[in-house]
Amino acid sequence: MKIDLAQARATVKELAEELEALDGTEVIDRPSRAARLQNSHTSRTLLRLSHLGDRVSVEIMGVYHDFKRRDDPPQAGDR
Repeated sequence: MKIDLAQARATVKELAEELEALDGTEVIDRPSRAARLQNSHTSRTLLRLSHLGDRVSVEIMGVYHDFKRRDDPPQAGDR
């Protein structure tokens, strides 16, 4: 069995690229339409970043469970 983490690595790469793009973003504190639009975009981007972090965690756990299933010896009564 080969451990395949290609999907998790692709998700991490996407997450890293989006983190880099958002890092250092200025938040506009004045109450203007432009500020609301930019802050709304920033909020959605942060939620997406959180989702990508969760997704990579699930992808890695899937690989772990596949590995563990093959690694664990059958128990009495498992057939």
